[in-house]
This record gives sequence, structure tokens and C-alpha cells, in this order.
Amino acid sequence: MNTNNITRKNALKVYEWCKKMFGASPINGAYPKFVFHKKGEFAGYYNPWKNEIHVFKQKHRTFMGFIGTIIHEYTHYHQSIKRQYQKLNTIYKYKNHPLEREANRTERKYKWMCYYEIFSNNPFMIK
Repeated sequence: MNTNNITRKNALKVYEWCKKMFGASPINGAYPKFVFHKKGEFAGYYNPWKNEIHVFKQKHRTFMGFIGTIIHEYTHYHQSIKRQYQKLNTIYKYKNHPLEREANRTERKYKWMCYYEIFSNNPFMIK
């Protein structure tokens, strides 16, 4: 896998895997809209007011990092971002922020599982 595999089609496969694996958020309700960008300032972010996950191709150096970002942002969709994030942001820096730490743990725990379940049996991934 390389950065050529970072496509909207593969991003949607990972997003659908997240929906099956983690389900809908009891806090934020309906599944978020998924938005894929070629360029941007961040690797990804979750907008809780619009209920959207945004992922940016240009900011990823590896395909596994790309998968991890989608899982990370999907984790934020499950969190109480509107209420807790900004409040905790006044106490913690990004690296030690409890909601970021949870998203990082989820990303590390599940990105390889996601990869193997979606892509390992498909040597000719469609771009």
C-alpha cells in the first residue's frame, strides 16, 4: 500500500467499516457526512455542529496513517465534543487532551484490523 491508494473510494470503504464496527453515536445521533479533500491544513477533523468528518489526502504520508485518521475522527463523532472538548482544551494541551488520547488509542487499536478486513484479500485495489 502506498499513498496512491489514498482515494475517495478507499476512504469510503474505511468509513463504512467504521460504521459497521462502531455503530451510530448515542451522543451525536445520525451518521456523519463524510467529506474527502485533496488538500487542506489538517489530516482530518470532526465538525460536531455540522456532524461531518473531513479527511485530507495531501496530509498523509502512508496509507495506514490515512486509515488511522478516519478511525480517529470517527471516534470523535462518538464523543461529547460540543460539551467537553473546549472545556478540556483550557486544561490540557493537544497531546494530553483526554478525548484526543482516546481517539489515538482507538486508532492504534483498530487500524490494522480495518486494513486486513477490507484490503488484504484484494491485491488489485480499485483506485
